[in-house]
Amino acid sequence: MTAWRRAWHLAEDTPRRTPGSIRMAGYQLRYFDLMSLCPGWHDIFVKHALDFRAPSDAPRILDCGANIGLASLYFKRKYPRARITAYEADPALAEMLADNLRRNGAGDVDVVHAALWTSTAEVVFQCERGDSGMIAALPGAVDGDPQTVPSLRLRDVLAREASIDLLKLDIEGAEDAVLADCEPALDRVRALILDLHELDPTIRQTPRVLDRLARAGFTYAADEFTAQPWRDPRAGGDTPFPGKALIWTMTVRAWRESSTSR
Repeated sequence: MTAWRRAWHLAEDTPRRTPGSIRMAGYQLRYFDLMSLCPGWHDIFVKHALDFRAPSDAPRILDCGANIGLASLYFKRKYPRARITAYEADPALAEMLADNLRRNGAGDVDVVHAALWTSTAEVVFQCERGDSGMIAALPGAVDGDPQTVPSLRLRDVLAREASIDLLKLDIEGAEDAVLADCEPALDRVRALILDLHELDPTIRQTPRVLDRLARAGFTYAADEFTAQPWRDPRAGGDTPFPGKALIWTMTVRAWRESSTSR
């Protein structure tokens, strides 16, 4: 908590998207945007939002949307023998991710520079150097530096695995499309932590995503609802609730009641 408070005070005086490095609770971390690092650190290392009970001391984990590596570092702290693959689409963040893992004793994490998508090819990715970069063609795409990056079909990634103890999925609005494509391979997954983004009020994906999880045999729980009133659109002045946020995120945790995924 002390490390987070110190970093937060520093972030308040640091211009957005100013690269730097900081020492936090024994980690030496490089970052592109301290204001993005701080809430991520608080969620992961203070609130333990990614905590899960693994079936062994060497769980198989896919960290999809790994950013600068906080999630993978957390998993490695809890399960030093974990077998982790971390995926990041933004090329600069992917390089920083690999460096943060190496310098903090997690160099055995396999880092893959790619966007998780419905095909293995290339996509245009809006690189905004914080925590909101996303595939440019998706609704609600943020402004950023558009770059063509490799894409991997997550369904094929899952199909190559005998069993995945945790699929952590933070892919900024691509959840519904990717999970729809992955449905035949979701039997490989024992548990899932999903950041579910509602970025387009005309195309709500939450009902479809939850239905897919239920059909695939998961029990799920939802929490960590975060409204984003600073992002347009918002409810209009002629509605009963003017100004209310129409953009939000929430966390979905899904698991199989059985101890195995297959």
